[in-house]
Amino acid sequence: MSQTQQTFVNRKDGPIYVSVEPWPECFELEPGDRLTLIWDGPATGDAIEVEFINERELVVWPNGSIDGIRYLFNNEPGDDR
Repeated sequence: MSQTQQTFVNRKDGPIYVSVEPWPECFELEPGDRLTLIWDGPATGDAIEVEFINERELVVWPNGSIDGIRYLFNNEPGDDR
């Protein structure tokens, strides 16, 4: 498996919400905030699936080995957010 990274940036005028499954980890991103996920992605196929609930909510499903997934919030560890 190779390390995979995906960043979500809020360029809206208000907060957006990103839920990371299968654990319901939910992050609120204020305008300008960045959420980066880092994990061991699959060797083939999609590394992540994104489901848009509406213009301010999305659910992401990382694929691969996600037990050691790391969250960065504005480039800083975001485990406590």
